[in-house]
Amino acid sequence: MGKLSSEESLRPLWPHADAIMSSECRGLRFNGKYADVVALSTGDPTALRPTIDPDTRRRVALMPEARRDTALVLGANGFLGAHLIGQLTRDPSITRVYAMIRPTADRTAAQRLQDTLDGYEISVNASKITFVEGNPTDRHFGLAKDVFFDLAENVGLIFNCASSTDYTSTYLDLRSDWFLSLLRALEFSITTTRKHLTYVGSIGAHLYQRPEDFRRHDGWWYSGYAQMKWVNAALLGWLADSDTYSITLCEAPYILGSTQRGLDPGRAYSFWRIVEVAKAVGAIWDGPGMNYVPVDVICEVMAHNATSTDPLSRLLPSNPEDYDHSLYAELLDLDLVSWDEFYVRVSDMAGEKFAQTVLGDNIDILMRKVHKPEAILPAGHDASWCDHRRLFELYFSNVALKDLAPAVASA
Repeated sequence: MGKLSSEESLRPLWPHADAIMSSECRGLRFNGKYADVVALSTGDPTALRPTIDPDTRRRVALMPEARRDTALVLGANGFLGAHLIGQLTRDPSITRVYAMIRPTADRTAAQRLQDTLDGYEISVNASKITFVEGNPTDRHFGLAKDVFFDLAENVGLIFNCASSTDYTSTYLDLRSDWFLSLLRALEFSITTTRKHLTYVGSIGAHLYQRPEDFRRHDGWWYSGYAQMKWVNAALLGWLADSDTYSITLCEAPYILGSTQRGLDPGRAYSFWRIVEVAKAVGAIWDGPGMNYVPVDVICEVMAHNATSTDPLSRLLPSNPEDYDHSLYAELLDLDLVSWDEFYVRVSDMAGEKFAQTVLGDNIDILMRKVHKPEAILPAGHDASWCDHRRLFELYFSNVALKDLAPAVASA
């Protein structure tokens, strides 16, 4: 994917590249109000290539570089966001962490975050946390104007961990919340002061590579969620090298429990759905292991990168050491079988519809395309955590896999 150079950012790329897709992001102009839909429909990321409004570019050029000692976490109460709160508050270079959490009628933001911290056994320096009861999918994050601009004045780093994990919604269902909210975060990054934005993407976006991929019916893997991540990655890819925005796209593989606790949301993640299916049928297919990263590692990588003087524009924090499903077979006492036999076992146990929904045509092929032993980390980052056996022994000991078979059989 191409990058937007300093000179190109001022040059119209289309005859009428003057459309604004959101009133909260007037600095970016596109060839149409639905350029993202065009890009996704055609499989052409150049349809989403923006130009930067000259007045915006001149205004931002007068701003100093982003400060590195204060951070805003969007999606602070999620699995990744809560661990990132812990990582940032323990960092001596960070003086203030703003945790944005959606308000609820029955519990305060502090109570909701504490529940999450307790559930995953995350340690934090609570004295550094300032709670912001807001919503990244609302105009001005749902904040009063004075609160919004005060936040914009004081934040130097933005970590956008907020997203949907609904694999059944279409892209158009997700667009208003999760594409337009990215535009909102981009505008916030150049409101009042310059800020560095780290956006958590997904390697699931790489499922969309060939023209036929974009013509597929939506399903569990080729989903509106993956399409949303593809669109957002495409936009950030064009902006990553501009002079106006300071951006890191962090492409996340499966995010599993920390290297010390091993606790994560379990079967809410597609990783665990595959593992539970394997346990239920007593077999796993002879294929490549699923790419993953412990949650504490991805948090360390993002924080390290964002606080550096020259952050990378793209990260792929994952275990670079290759492995295969023979490790799962050994640790879970499973048969190691061919893909065809695995599919038949699942279909016989739970029905063809379940097998087709969860396994698709052949997720072994998908994993070989997407889940490769590749890592993009900040220079010199410690990789001593890369021990598949130790980590999966920890993970499997923390999940009641014996209880998963009945859940699959009744699905």
